Amino acid sequence: MKNDRWLWAILLLGAAVRLVGLGERSLSYDECQQFWASQGNVLISNRVITLDPPGFAGLLHLHAAAGRSEAWLRLLPCLFGILAIAAVYRLGIAGTANRWTARAAAFFIALAPYPIRYSQSLRVYSQAIFFAAVLVAAFLQVKDGGDRRGWSDVLILGFSTFAALLSVYGSVWLILMMAILLAWRGRRERGRAWRRAVIGLAAGTILCIPWYLLSLPVQLTEGTPSSFYEDKFLPLSFLPAVGFLIRGTSDLFAFLSFIHPGTGFLFGALAVLGMVRLRRQRCCADLQVVFLGSLVSAAAASAFRLYPYGGTRQMLFASPVFYVLGAAGIESLRHHLRGVPAVVVLMAIAGGSGIFLYRYHTEPGGQEMRPVIRSLEVAARPEDRILVNKDALPQFRFYYRGSRVRVVEGKESVIRDYISEVNRMMATAPQSRWWLVFSHGWSAERRGELAAVDSRFLAGERFEAYRAAAYLFMPRTGSPPAPGDGEEP
Repeated sequence: MKNDRWLWAILLLGAAVRLVGLGERSLSYDECQQFWASQGNVLISNRVITLDPPGFAGLLHLHAAAGRSEAWLRLLPCLFGILAIAAVYRLGIAGTANRWTARAAAFFIALAPYPIRYSQSLRVYSQAIFFAAVLVAAFLQVKDGGDRRGWSDVLILGFSTFAALLSVYGSVWLILMMAILLAWRGRRERGRAWRRAVIGLAAGTILCIPWYLLSLPVQLTEGTPSSFYEDKFLPLSFLPAVGFLIRGTSDLFAFLSFIHPGTGFLFGALAVLGMVRLRRQRCCADLQVVFLGSLVSAAAASAFRLYPYGGTRQMLFASPVFYVLGAAGIESLRHHLRGVPAVVVLMAIAGGSGIFLYRYHTEPGGQEMRPVIRSLEVAARPEDRILVNKDALPQFRFYYRGSRVRVVEGKESVIRDYISEVNRMMATAPQSRWWLVFSHGWSAERRGELAAVDSRFLAGERFEAYRAAAYLFMPRTGSPPAPGDGEEP
């Protein structure tokens, strides 16, 4: 691995596309939520704000102590994203024993859009991809390594199990399939390699139980309602269930490759071709069982509304194996027409990534709250009031450096009756100038709704960026004061 020059070239390429523009964009709503989930008591803040285990929040808590710039904060997931390329390469070696396939898998993940996007996003997902790849590779090495493998490999398996489970809950489906494989093999042979694999997998899982007990019950009862993922849950009727599984699997493959539905069918077909090619080797067969079994487990859990299935971030735990199987399918094309089809697919990956990168760096994304807040801090007078919409609070708290005394935190989302809240708050101080701040969920269409703001106020300055804005409303001359005007709302 260290002496593979092609791997180092792919790593440099993957690092370049992940590091360019790392701090250009403002932290989005979701990124700021992740940041606040890492502050204070991580176990409490993470379980209240996110739907993930506390592993990434704990690392971010330590990382953020050294700085709060966008580039520095995003450097943590970016490093995981770069390391994930090497981890997928190692998984390709462990799962197929074919160096060309391992290189193609590393090339695939290095240029696939969502691994790049999540390497530049302050979220858990690049960490989840990395540890999922390390986990499956370590499992295959320990299980099939025979007596030549030492206890250091068991420690790696135990740690990667622990780390993967603390990254995303979906890692449970990988662990479940590994446990089933070990139980099946244990019926026939229980050699030293088998015992070491059981010890490593069990130790990492047991260590996670206390962390899960501290987080999961609260998240299940107080987190995002299941209705949010309604289209990601398996219907219980036969024909709708078949349609859901076909559509969900196609969406998943598109999500893991190049987003467009057509790429889902193309790379899904390549993954199937790779499975056909690898089916006769035992370690490769185990890789397929882990992949297909984890998908089936997630789909089955979705029938009980316990886990979403389809083209969703919660399924990224399956991505490393998908890239390896897809690469095996590409490798099989090398034996036809002098390898031209394989070269064409690799060129298509590079071309598709180029199109994605051009659009990613030239089109706006997230919510550009940073320039709005900077303009607001300059223009707002000391006596002005600032009403921050509920959906803008995570970003506002991160970027705003002015006095907090004049800030009023809204309780209504922009998808609800926020105008009534605006009028109610502004009526408490009709002689004051009010700034209304919006971000997540804001759009040019919603701006027209501000015409319903209390007629005693006149619209003034406004600062707008992509999906973020601050609007000034000034009292009209002669507006009657409200009782108790001047008190803090």
